Amino acid sequence: MNAFFNAFFPVVLAAALLSATIATMPADAAPRKKKTTVPPAASVTQPPTDRFLACDVRVRDYLREGGAVIRVTKIEVDDARLQLNIHHEYGEAGRSSRKYLRGDSEEEMRKNLRGILDEFAAAAKAAAAGRAWYVIAARKVMPDLREGSGENTSPWTAIVLADFDGKCRPITFYQSIDRSKLDPEVSKKLDE
Repeated sequence: MNAFFNAFFPVVLAAALLSATIATMPADAAPRKKKTTVPPAASVTQPPTDRFLACDVRVRDYLREGGAVIRVTKIEVDDARLQLNIHHEYGEAGRSSRKYLRGDSEEEMRKNLRGILDEFAAAAKAAAAGRAWYVIAARKVMPDLREGSGENTSPWTAIVLADFDGKCRPITFYQSIDRSKLDPEVSKKLDE
């Protein structure tokens, strides 16, 4: 047995050394990469989140000639009449104008209905999350508003804006805002 052990021992030892050498060769031959850690200051910095989120530019543009912005607290959806009831921090803004179904066939109208209801649901969700605003602005800064009856038209109009998935969307317009029906604090903001 001793002769058997002495004969195979050098072969086993050589095989073990050769295996160990081969196993370590790729690790030694591979170029060493330095660990590059990016310090927190060097990483891309995001601008601070604006309180109006994606509606930051529109809100400020509408307020350039005076006005007020109020957070919408709740939007009630009337899915039968296809209109909204807007509630804000100072009370109720009132019902929106009704949406009308468009389409040449019943299927097209149904598709339009689903789109309107999806938009309404997103608006209600945005209001519940604090991502909707009731903006009272001077009529002269609101683009494409149809003129009212003229004499009885208030110099103030309103728009409800909401942030949907990082995009600012108009929800509804109010053609004329009666200043006498506003909360005194909101009315005071219009003069600032």
